[in-house]
Amino acid sequence: MGRIMAVSAGMVCAAALNTGAVFAEVSPGQVWDAWKSQYKLYGYDVSVGSEESSAGALRLNEVALTQDIEGSSMVVNIPQITLRDLGNGTVEASFAKEMTAVAKSQIDEQVPMTMDIMMRQADTLMIVSGTPANLAYDITMPEFVIEMDQLVTEGDVSVPAKVWMSLSGGKGTYVVKEDGGQRITSDFDLAGLRMTASGADPETGSTFQMEGRMVDLKAVSDAFLPEGVDYVDMGVALAAGMDASMDMTQGPSSFKMDLSGPDGNVTIDAQSQSGTFGMKMSEETLRYATSGQGITMAARADAMPLPMSAAMDAVVFDVGFPVAPNEEPSAFVGKLSLEGLTIADQLWAMFDPTGQLPRDPATLTVDLSGEGRATMDFFAPEPEMMMDAPMPFEVETLSINKLRLDAVGVELDGSGAMAFDNSMPMPMPVGQIDLRLAGANGLMGKLVNMGLLPQDQVMFAQMMLGLYARPTGDDELSSTIEFKEGGEILANGQRIQ
Repeated sequence: MGRIMAVSAGMVCAAALNTGAVFAEVSPGQVWDAWKSQYKLYGYDVSVGSEESSAGALRLNEVALTQDIEGSSMVVNIPQITLRDLGNGTVEASFAKEMTAVAKSQIDEQVPMTMDIMMRQADTLMIVSGTPANLAYDITMPEFVIEMDQLVTEGDVSVPAKVWMSLSGGKGTYVVKEDGGQRITSDFDLAGLRMTASGADPETGSTFQMEGRMVDLKAVSDAFLPEGVDYVDMGVALAAGMDASMDMTQGPSSFKMDLSGPDGNVTIDAQSQSGTFGMKMSEETLRYATSGQGITMAARADAMPLPMSAAMDAVVFDVGFPVAPNEEPSAFVGKLSLEGLTIADQLWAMFDPTGQLPRDPATLTVDLSGEGRATMDFFAPEPEMMMDAPMPFEVETLSINKLRLDAVGVELDGSGAMAFDNSMPMPMPVGQIDLRLAGANGLMGKLVNMGLLPQDQVMFAQMMLGLYARPTGDDELSSTIEFKEGGEILANGQRIQ
């Protein structure tokens, strides 16, 4: 896993030269010296066919960036880079309209892969200003296009795939401050992003085609890169003090995929009105958060009698947890929320043709937080190094901030808090959970009338609810589950275990 991350990081660094994420002083020569040092930091060897200096401009011809990491390699070829002194303490950087790259992977026990990359740009410019210890970059990128031809070979079968991506209307700023390392901040906007992908499996005859669009993307980022660190190994870099965060918003987006194979054709369509993405990474924690609003989805397949479609008002996913072993517990969070979920009437009609079940939008929310410890290094370079501990994560405390399910006339609410004794063979909880359930009897009766649930199973379920829950209203039950020291469990004061 570490090798793959290293190659991916290298590709990002190589492409960064063309999107503005570079490091410079205030003269063309100093700019180029800074770039070479930065690429060396990321494990790249830099070579130049020739250098020309005239009229305050430095032209670098046939620039090659080469990286080799244990079976994987990346070579980026840039025909020309021009660094021009503007005479006012700033430097203008411009690049060849076409650049190429080749990535190869022949890692043991992984499928060999070769990728040919073509990069095309139109009038990308960067103006560098400030002081050597505080550099600011003003970036304009009207259009940047990436074309990738990938070939994966397994045995005697080669599976080709093509990816095309276009970034348009890019502009923003990028600031680098030197202070025991580099504090890098950026604020970048994209008017639009388009992507297509296609591939085929010659052995089965299966093919796929995909296309996606996003508009109005805005991203801000903040990262600290300490001095004297090998950034090819992410775990080592984080342990040395590296941290990074990014927050992104987007406007309307769309996605479509067509699959064709021996079993027929499948088409998937999805759209959203807006969305967000956030990431934070440090030695202590890793956190990802994403959300989408106004989501619609549809699927059609030859094997399905009817098309499937669904919609959601909003979806939220947020997870954060410690990633490095530590004796002291750290905070973690986990949240999943699906709001206003609806499905098409054609699907309802397949199992509820008479409309007995309520078809109101459904909601599911699970909101958790607490403290825990990582028992393995999530950034270990090899998978076997991650498996020394029997469990990857040890929970100390857990808070159920909100549990909510509202669907087909049933409402379930819950909250609670627990602490865990991890000295036992199985973690032992101590705490309390409060639950409320409404509409369960009504739903079970409708399922019996529809012939989907046998009456004897309903009677057993109602008996169990009667044992461990108490009535608090019309078709409404509540229960308090207590976890005691020594393993005792009570439901409304009645012993379960």
